[in-house]
Amino acid sequence: MNRERMPIADFHQDTLNPQLAEILENPELDHARERNKQLPREGLAKLDLIFSSVYRRLTETEQQAATSGDTSGLEQLRADESALLDFYNASEDFRIITRPEDLHIERTPDAHSVVLHKEGGDIISDPAVVSELYERGVRSVGPLYNHDNQLGGGARGDKRRGLTDLGKRIIDSLMEKGMIIDIAHANRKTAQDILERVRNYEKIAATHTALGSSERMIDEKLLRAIADRGGVVGFTPNQAFFPSLEKFIETFKQASDSAGSAKHVAVGSDFGGVDADQLFTQLDNVGKMSVIAEKLSEEGHFTDDEIRDIMYGNIARIVARL
Repeated sequence: MNRERMPIADFHQDTLNPQLAEILENPELDHARERNKQLPREGLAKLDLIFSSVYRRLTETEQQAATSGDTSGLEQLRADESALLDFYNASEDFRIITRPEDLHIERTPDAHSVVLHKEGGDIISDPAVVSELYERGVRSVGPLYNHDNQLGGGARGDKRRGLTDLGKRIIDSLMEKGMIIDIAHANRKTAQDILERVRNYEKIAATHTALGSSERMIDEKLLRAIADRGGVVGFTPNQAFFPSLEKFIETFKQASDSAGSAKHVAVGSDFGGVDADQLFTQLDNVGKMSVIAEKLSEEGHFTDDEIRDIMYGNIARIVARL
């Protein structure tokens, strides 16, 4: 099996993060410029499918507004995220995937196949916003980032805060639109509330996470709940989540055993979203993702079919349900 030529999908990537200062004409957003090294053009060309985030870091004042539901305090955030959607849709570098059929259109080396993922639901103050995001090509939404917002509790917020009444309405709207719902960055209570709310809805995911006790991670109970619904969990290869690349690979075996098969696990790199010192030396940019396939075979002892599922097929399956 040629690992270099196998299809590869990335369940979470902050593709535009290193360019935010230029795109949004705001030098205060220059914090991630060096992360562009994680996303070399030749490396991106090796990927067949990318979940690419629509997100910028919030100011402390904006985080407070998001928690309280003060929509007037989020006007600049709303304008900036709108500008990011405009950029994605206008750029010749991206081919936006909005329908299952789009997966089968032959791509060109210069146009990356992208599912637009709204990371953090801070601007989603009404179901009408869900409709607007859908019309503009967004097909995946993570209602929370690390802070609390008007929809629920974030991984670094109030552990007791669950899905709010508005949050329940928004989850219902996402399901009505057939969009993918991502519990990454939600605290455990909110994540569990979302899973209970969606019932048997299949388009459920944790796009970039790990197994562990941290609120930012998921436990095996949440993993099984996602798998039971037919969803997918993406594991993130960096030192914030895993002490070594070897432990990262071991987790795929643990998760596959817990979920019942390798049909519910994938890779969400978070390239562009983490600092360089958190990356493994063997996997410090997106062009090296085939290293994961090699190690899944050599160290994880997965079959070729299982590796194809982990590296591409499981993510493509959930996209095929759009």
